[in-house]
Amino acid sequence: MIKLVTIYDLRHMEKLSEFADGFIGANDQFATRVERSFSVLELLDLIKEAHRLNKKIYISINQMMHNDQIASFKEFIQTLETANPTGYIVGDIGVVYLLRELKIEAKGVYNPETLLTNVFDFNFNQTLGVHGAFLAKEITLEDILAITKQKKLHAFMYVHGYLNMFYSKRQLISSYFENLDQNNPYHDKRNLKIKEEKRPDLVYPILEDNGGTHVFRDKVFSTLNHINLLKEHIDYAVFDMVLHDDSYTYDVLKRYAEVLEGKEPLTSDIEQKYGETWDDGFLYKKTVYKPKKVTR
Repeated sequence: MIKLVTIYDLRHMEKLSEFADGFIGANDQFATRVERSFSVLELLDLIKEAHRLNKKIYISINQMMHNDQIASFKEFIQTLETANPTGYIVGDIGVVYLLRELKIEAKGVYNPETLLTNVFDFNFNQTLGVHGAFLAKEITLEDILAITKQKKLHAFMYVHGYLNMFYSKRQLISSYFENLDQNNPYHDKRNLKIKEEKRPDLVYPILEDNGGTHVFRDKVFSTLNHINLLKEHIDYAVFDMVLHDDSYTYDVLKRYAEVLEGKEPLTSDIEQKYGETWDDGFLYKKTVYKPKKVTR
């Protein structure tokens, strides 16, 4: 099992490499919901530093692509290819075909967020020629094990971090302030919370970036209690540290490493240090749709 982690500062890559097998960088021209946006030159430096450390380096490209972005996207990829990153994590299947045009589809990792929930859908991605695909974040542990036992390509899975539960390409916070004829002082601020009127006891992290607006679950998803089982089934464990920094990342990676070595999966000290609550996400919660009855 290869451990990939999002990175906040290039200067911390060497320290994090004590526990990480690879890194994920991004530029917000083509990515959204990122820990930090790096310029093209900074991404080239990230790639070179990963190579120096003998680590893998993936570039996140999880925005939905528009036609007017295609030319600049190809130029972006061609520039990055001069440094030879390990691969690209893409959210739009159309981007896979753009990678195919550039003859690098084998570097692609398809991540449609919620769609790959069964064996057939997961294995279908083998026909795209990609290196791997992400399991949906909302499926149960039982489903994860069933899919990975029959997988025909590399399985990527989010194992730690805030799970995004709502996304709009609209910049909703900005729209709110526009309605008040005010400037938005909260764009790309990483410490915002939103409270729902009907559930006042819960507060949800919210982020507006160049790609839109994101609302996250109130608790941090953690697989610490299951990582020794998952390591036998998934190929890439992804630590998505959006809304966190590299100090947090180091503490989390170290704790996972300790559990993988046989220590108890203790979490309370880190939860208390960072003011968080961790849980199992949807590992034991089946998604059930209950449509409302329509009265005529």
